[in-house]
Amino acid sequence: MEWQLFTIWHLDRKGGIMRVCVGKSTGKLIESQSGGETHPNPEINNKEYAQTNLNVLLQNAINAGYKKDEVEVKFVTDAEYQVILEASIPEPTKEQLYQTAIKVKGKEILRRQAIAELEAEKEEVI
Repeated sequence: MEWQLFTIWHLDRKGGIMRVCVGKSTGKLIESQSGGETHPNPEINNKEYAQTNLNVLLQNAINAGYKKDEVEVKFVTDAEYQVILEASIPEPTKEQLYQTAIKVKGKEILRRQAIAELEAEKEEVI
């Protein structure tokens, strides 16, 4: 459930450059951070600043157990970020689909029971 909320927030995000770390073999998102391409101070070298920020993502991936050659860090546009996010949403397992079906069916049964009870109350009043 937390992953879904995280994903929805990111899919609704508007504007700006994103830094991403993706798995080379899967193309799936490992981490993302906004901005970091240019520094507000014009005296700061933007190329060095940008590379430093990309290195943060790389080091985070290494700290999480990935090997340097297993990941790619880069800046992406909103459109590219959207594609990465959509590719990163995991397919539901059969068990998850089954549990969702049970919940939907259970809600339908409860709804029908409530309607039946209301109709029975109406009959009693009349």
